Amino acid sequence: ENNIERRCDLHEHIAIALESYCADESEQENNIERQIRILKHWTSSGNFVRSANISLKIGGQLMLLGLNSQGIMLFDDSLSILKEQGMDSREESHGGICISILNTINVPELDRLIKLNVARGKAFSTLGMSKQSTISYQNALDILNNTICADSEDFDRSVSFPIFSGLFVVLKMGAIEQDEECTYEKQLISKFVEQARLNGDPVHYGRALAMQGETFGRLGNFEQAFQSLEKIKKIYNIKSHHAAICRAYGSDRVAQAFSHSVNWNRSLGRIDAALDTCNFIIETLLPHCDPKNVHNSFCLLYSCIVTMKDNGLAFDARRALLRFIVHPFDEHFGPGGSTFSKPLFQPILVLLDLQGNEFVEVDKIDEYTEWASDERNMPIQSESLENAWAAMAVSPSVLFGEIYYYLAKRQNKVHVRRRFIQIGISLMERTLTKTKSLPFARMYSTEKLENIKAFAK
Repeated sequence: ENNIERRCDLHEHIAIALESYCADESEQENNIERQIRILKHWTSSGNFVRSANISLKIGGQLMLLGLNSQGIMLFDDSLSILKEQGMDSREESHGGICISILNTINVPELDRLIKLNVARGKAFSTLGMSKQSTISYQNALDILNNTICADSEDFDRSVSFPIFSGLFVVLKMGAIEQDEECTYEKQLISKFVEQARLNGDPVHYGRALAMQGETFGRLGNFEQAFQSLEKIKKIYNIKSHHAAICRAYGSDRVAQAFSHSVNWNRSLGRIDAALDTCNFIIETLLPHCDPKNVHNSFCLLYSCIVTMKDNGLAFDARRALLRFIVHPFDEHFGPGGSTFSKPLFQPILVLLDLQGNEFVEVDKIDEYTEWASDERNMPIQSESLENAWAAMAVSPSVLFGEIYYYLAKRQNKVHVRRRFIQIGISLMERTLTKTKSLPFARMYSTEKLENIKAFAK
């Protein structure tokens, strides 16, 4: 035991010495390799809070670079400090940590413990690994409900709000089963809205209202959905709230409520209102978003692309996609960068070019035809990612199917035209089985499937 204590003390002294050596704070923060070296010593020292602080900072940087798996490894290393304590005991545990340990941790340690599990959940979610993400968020909730110091006046309960948001995200990805009345979802949102309202911070209250509006909209309660959006408009300011919302929830899920409202308006046949909202998102919201958070920008623009292209604005949608997503991604991350919307960039650019030029020649038609002839160029999305995008607007597969529809219309070779039609129909039919609980996405897929079948006749 004395040897273990001496070893921990040694690592702590080394960590302190390395931090002192890195006198230039800005240089230290920008050198991930150096930070990881310091992190390893804090982890080996057993200092949970210092280890967690660094792993949360570096892990967040890695996640922005699309290196989510590496971020998870850092979070797990810090969590192992508490998980390994009492690991030989047969006592009950919560989130992998023995109850005796949870009974002794202090408020700062609980705060970091929740944040590490939430960050882990976000990273798994971004990777499309919804089941692992669900476990992380539920671990955070389990720890929160079984730790004594959670009742302390010094504990900031708002640290728990991203748990509600994360569980809502994985619910949409299909990782959590619920009854036909969506009881789990309604109870989750009701609890979040009330606690966030009492907390009073527009960052969290806005996110809770956005969740509420999204659920109302998906259930067809559009009047209530728009009421939630009106409450958001009264408290939300993208210039002052955007960065804080992204820090808490990974992306600006409050702004994304406006994106969902595009679908609500379109479901009601209010095309002008839907296009006005698209314009508001492109002209007012996206210019103030962090250009490095490409995932957030794509989530904001996705429903706009879908509605604009079907209303004579395919080229405007294409310009917005290039301006706010493709070019910033190339600038900040380059060809080796990763984000789970990246595989959709090229297919959507092709679709917008084909649809915008539906009745005129397309300069790259031969290139597009050759590209689409290899079905491997249509990225197969995992079921959880397919569900996630469908919950934002429509299934990516139906957009891929539309590419084959527009290419088939230009084909003189009968066998090629027939093959493209078959591929398009297959892609679209596949989406119908996956969008039963997403009325707008299902309506869209049904409409596009009818179009391509009518053309086939």
